[in-house]
Amino acid sequence: MAQCCITTRGRTVCLLGKAKNVDANGTSFVLETGDGSNVQIRMQEPLGEYVSGLTEVHGHVDNQNNVVCQSYIVCPAEHADTFDMQMYNDAVKLMAQASQFYITGVQG
Repeated sequence: MAQCCITTRGRTVCLLGKAKNVDANGTSFVLETGDGSNVQIRMQEPLGEYVSGLTEVHGHVDNQNNVVCQSYIVCPAEHADTFDMQMYNDAVKLMAQASQFYITGVQG
């Protein structure tokens, strides 16, 4: 389980990773994040398409540290093949370390 989910229970999150282990009923899948964590993604409705590869998930973290998906985007294979997940993960770490310089989320 990704450490980020432990501190974000009940909050809305955006995760980017590789989708795998899609449930046969299309009600869940695992997203492997840039730091190698596996996050269980729960769908509100069964998937209407096959999900694999580089995928962005928006949702909220439930009490069991699953992400309840509100929306997702599957990146086209031609972009996913050249995406540098390690560089992305390094950028996320930098943003977390210097959060005063990076405004994230919705500002009201």
